[in-house]
Amino acid sequence: MSQELDKRPGELSIKKSSLSKEQKTFNKLIQQIATLRQELAELTAVLDKQRQHYIKFIYPFIQQLTDLRGQLAVLMNGFMTISKGLSDHEKEDLRLLILQLLNDIFRYQQTDPEGELLDIFNALSETSYHDINEAYLTKLRAAAASDETLPAPVSTTKRERYKEEKERLLDALRRKNIQQLYRQLAKFFHPDLEQDPTKIQLKEELMKQLVIAKEQEDLLSMLQLEIQWIEQEDRHPESLTNDKLHLYNTTLKEQVKDLQEQINSLFNHPKYEFLQGFAKTPQSARFIDWKSEKNNLDHLLYGFRDIISGLSQDTKSALKVLKSVLKHNT
Repeated sequence: MSQELDKRPGELSIKKSSLSKEQKTFNKLIQQIATLRQELAELTAVLDKQRQHYIKFIYPFIQQLTDLRGQLAVLMNGFMTISKGLSDHEKEDLRLLILQLLNDIFRYQQTDPEGELLDIFNALSETSYHDINEAYLTKLRAAAASDETLPAPVSTTKRERYKEEKERLLDALRRKNIQQLYRQLAKFFHPDLEQDPTKIQLKEELMKQLVIAKEQEDLLSMLQLEIQWIEQEDRHPESLTNDKLHLYNTTLKEQVKDLQEQINSLFNHPKYEFLQGFAKTPQSARFIDWKSEKNNLDHLLYGFRDIISGLSQDTKSALKVLKSVLKHNT
């Protein structure tokens, strides 16, 4: 039964009137990798573009809003200790609202949370701010565990150390994926495994390019080299045996998983994580309506100033304002 390669730019698949299970899997995985590579490249470009727009047009409003949130959190916290005027249910709603304000503040702050705001958070939260960060970093450390030793943080403040370690751990995950792919491809490209002088020369060249791509941490180029090798090696379709396809498929499945992990973790990188305030997923970040977001921020600034003014009145009047806020936010 005849079979032939169906080649398109940057893609390889097998055509056959009746494909084996391994051949069907091979075609599916190659298409998945091509799709994921394109998604990763496009998503990175989108997040970079949105980041630049945020810095230029939105961040000044965020700074103003962060200051107002701080003032509001302090004023609201003063009502947590009053003996009359608020029910237990209302105080619990108030506690959660204050924590929400503080979380929003800490997300955008460039320095360590400290002083009164940090004290309020630790007093109202079931888990301290430090423990929350450590728990998150522990998960990252476990995911990034590898043979290489990570450099120690050199920053001075706690927040800088946390941000730097988070960046290192996420980068370590990416380097781990690259290292795994390098080891897999090095087995394919090793020239000592060949007898044919033409293939030896081809593999030597591919190995050189693989080393360069690894040193540059260029995952996409490494994947392209793999496709190039499969295409070169299997120019004669009869040589593409099920045993060889099984070997390829095992490697390709790992690469699909690695690419999916990179896409999923990209949105959590400190470079982009602030965009989570405007989009639920990295894919939806491309649809952020910055004009509407700016209008929303204008309304928030006006609303926060109005609430702060109301809570600064006498206790009776302030409680009336606070109850209205709690009712609106629950």
